[in-house]
Amino acid sequence: MHIAPLGPLTEETENDWLISAPVAIPALNGHQCEFLIEGYPDDPRQQEFSDAITHFLELDHEILLGVEDEIFAYYKDCVQFAKSEGNELISIEAADQVWKHIQFGDEVLVCRRQSGDQGVYVLLECDCDWNELEGLQIVFKNGQTINKLGPFDDFLSNADVYGVPELERVIYQSRG
Repeated sequence: MHIAPLGPLTEETENDWLISAPVAIPALNGHQCEFLIEGYPDDPRQQEFSDAITHFLELDHEILLGVEDEIFAYYKDCVQFAKSEGNELISIEAADQVWKHIQFGDEVLVCRRQSGDQGVYVLLECDCDWNELEGLQIVFKNGQTINKLGPFDDFLSNADVYGVPELERVIYQSRG
């Protein structure tokens, strides 16, 4: 199977994914990731997958810099929780320092949202020094805009997480 702009894909039957060869991602400063495509073969609107992937590959690192305040808020919530549990975490003094503590993952998941707008979303899972268990998930709606971030939970929007439609445009919702 082939999806533009990724080229030929390998079928992975265990998870029912199509997998690309590693691709350099400009928004991740050239970090290479495999794309895992979920639900594509049976989808009636396959072009939306190709469009979302193309949009995602056109993004530059500025898209991530635009949400560093939300990532910093996530970090602060994790610190508050850790302190309530008697644990210590690393100290990050300002939002622009979060990138020193984030390691981009090697896979990007592309899937269709089953509720809401039923668009195609791109999920990036990262490791982060302040939440080693749950990491950091960054979700790109239609591959174009970041619409959710926080711990890795497989949800594509905060509206889906909390069942509250008013949170559709909220990028980070504090759980504290």
